[in-house]
Amino acid sequence: MALLLPFAAASAQPQPYSAETTYRKLAAAYPFIRIAASTAPAPVQVRKDLVYALRGDTSLALDLYLPAPGKRPAPLVVLVHGGGWRSGDRSEMAPLAARLAARGYAAASVSYRLSGVAPYPAAIDDVRQAVGWLRASAGRFGVDQARVAIAGGSAGGQIAALVGMTDHGAIRAVVNIDGLSDFTSSEALRHEDDPAKNPSAAGAWFGGRYAERRALWHAASPISHVDMASPPVLFIVSGAPRFSAGREAMAARLQGHGILAETVALPGTPHAFWLFDPWLAPTVEAMDGFLGRVLGPLPAHAPWSPDLGNGRYRNPILHADYSDPDVIRVGDTYYMVSSSFANAPGLPLLTSKDMVNWELAGHALPRLVPEAAFAAPQHGKGVWAPCLRYHDGKFWIFYPDPDQGVFVTTATSFTGPWSAPHLLLPGKGIIDPTPLWDDDGKAWLLHAWARSRAGFNNVLTLRSMAPDGRSLLDDKGKVVIDGNRLPAYRTLEGPKLYKANGWYYVFAPAGGVEHGWQSVFRSRSIEGPYEDRIVLAQSTTDINGPHQGAWVTTPEGSDWFFHFQDKRAYGRVVHLQPMRWQDGWPLIGEPSSAPGVGQPVLEHAKPVAGAFPRREPAVGDEFDGTVLGPQWQWASNWQPGWHALGDGKLRMHAQPPAPLRQLASVLTHKFVAPNFSATASVKLHAVRDGDQAGFGIAGLADHWFGVRRIDGAPRIVSVRCGEGGPCVEEVGAVLPRFDVRLRIDVTDGARAAFSYSADGLGFVPLGAPFEARMGRWVGAQLALFATGAQGAHADIDYVRIKP
Repeated sequence: MALLLPFAAASAQPQPYSAETTYRKLAAAYPFIRIAASTAPAPVQVRKDLVYALRGDTSLALDLYLPAPGKRPAPLVVLVHGGGWRSGDRSEMAPLAARLAARGYAAASVSYRLSGVAPYPAAIDDVRQAVGWLRASAGRFGVDQARVAIAGGSAGGQIAALVGMTDHGAIRAVVNIDGLSDFTSSEALRHEDDPAKNPSAAGAWFGGRYAERRALWHAASPISHVDMASPPVLFIVSGAPRFSAGREAMAARLQGHGILAETVALPGTPHAFWLFDPWLAPTVEAMDGFLGRVLGPLPAHAPWSPDLGNGRYRNPILHADYSDPDVIRVGDTYYMVSSSFANAPGLPLLTSKDMVNWELAGHALPRLVPEAAFAAPQHGKGVWAPCLRYHDGKFWIFYPDPDQGVFVTTATSFTGPWSAPHLLLPGKGIIDPTPLWDDDGKAWLLHAWARSRAGFNNVLTLRSMAPDGRSLLDDKGKVVIDGNRLPAYRTLEGPKLYKANGWYYVFAPAGGVEHGWQSVFRSRSIEGPYEDRIVLAQSTTDINGPHQGAWVTTPEGSDWFFHFQDKRAYGRVVHLQPMRWQDGWPLIGEPSSAPGVGQPVLEHAKPVAGAFPRREPAVGDEFDGTVLGPQWQWASNWQPGWHALGDGKLRMHAQPPAPLRQLASVLTHKFVAPNFSATASVKLHAVRDGDQAGFGIAGLADHWFGVRRIDGAPRIVSVRCGEGGPCVEEVGAVLPRFDVRLRIDVTDGARAAFSYSADGLGFVPLGAPFEARMGRWVGAQLALFATGAQGAHADIDYVRIKP
């Protein structure tokens, strides 16, 4: 795949390769081309000759092109030059680097050892080390180490693709510009293993022909390393690409794993088109569009993805606290709603095309009602298990507040606007409503009871309802399922009411959220009597208390069941189970040792055929928008004066100080994976001593740390409050400035550790790790706040959450 052909026998002195020599070869056929200018446009900044490695007496260097400071930290594109592995120079990628930097990317053009100096895999090792050096130096240069792409042209395209396919942890996107994908394809062997070339460029790199170095030729082929964890790839090819079969095979293999693989062809262009104008512009345009979709804002890269990329998924499909999920299908789209308790906004709304990849679309309840009741935190109260339905051309959500009763809100579009909540059924302890509009035009409402408010539970009550959902037609209702009459039943709750094949089915859990099971009840009459069967239990799995969810049918007729698992500090995470029918009863999950009872699956084939892009609810935030993302919720009904967004920052205006659990103006974020790291960039603008900004974990026990002004100086502080016990405060080091990076690392078992950085490079551990505690009916939450005197505020540049 040498750029200048033919080559003579390999030697320690490679033939010259440059844009100038290539131009002289192409100018007659393409008189309109010009060598692309390498001058960096303002305000791009260039850092040249940065040494990233030493190889004996040889220094390996790179040139780094940076966008304007206001656009940093910037996603990074590492650029690898071509030249047949035996010639070329990083300066050839300067025009591409400069134009990428002008668009907001950091672009690094790297040198590597050529084949006349060191054979394969030296060049691969060098480029991989350059990527590592750049990521380690991210804070120094304003580079976003979590958004790194690699690109190269010709031989550099093959090197870039190979590094990208073998370094999943660092590389999130690959751009192969007219480079080879498979050395062992027939077309590649005709070109690179031609016996007339003694040796070919590839043969010189590998130290022998294909028959002599078969394993090396195979290992150096990017296609050999494609798997379900590979990053997305963009192929940009000339008008007459030489290695189409290998590229097409690699693209197909990526797509077979559900990974994005795109090809952009530039008709009428020769090999090396990216070195020249006017062809450089469409090259940059293609790269920018692809990288924008793949890298995007950092929150799009979640620490947990259920899609395995091979047509299968893993549970939980949502490793976050989406408690009491209810799911429906309308057309080809699946819709989910969940509990939100005392957080505002409430009733999170999620959408999916395949029941595995979900996106957070917003909330149905902007503020909790009645508003005055939630002006301060009301832990464990608020919005309990909702029910989502589609009827009469609109979406309906029936949700309970255990202290108020059952509310109804509707919308013609799932994303809203949703109607003001209507109190359908007032009363204390009335929870878990589920409506049904029957074939005869009648409407019904089934619900459970909370012992904490009503004084009893373990029964399900049916009421006649007006079809418009505005009123009930009877006052007392009828107990149609009494768990007290069933052996070992306790805390029967969370019903979902369906009608199918002449049967009324009630899916309802019992036994408690941590150790219970899922039952199904059926009757030919909606008023009973109902038969019962346990259909899903933990059995021999690690999925405790499979609990409370939804039955969904695909357009093709397969049945699926959603439920949650209580993981304490991680919250109630969402699982998806296959479901089939046996003698008129559902069998959920996979068969267990108990007849008719299923157990949860950890992994399964995806329910909907076809390649769907991976999607996860947004996590973290760069705060580039004009409103907070739906991943954020307040600890109570929020007030407009608490925050503002602008200039890429979240400004949190200081509110009167209070213990974290009593503070209304706390901005919260769910735990998002078993292991993750959350880093907040915080700058405190204090007006007097005591003003502070904090980042921490809220639950039954609160732990936070942050920056506080003490004696006029910025100091690190940490506060730990036990459940119902006193708080312990520690004052730490004096900081050089009021801006600091605060990091929370969460590992298995919800073990959390705090650390901070004053320079954005090294992080200093703060205190001993601890076990995060769940909240009241909710998981632990990340918490962000500012307190102090009027006029004090904290500017949050970002909150980045990553694996």
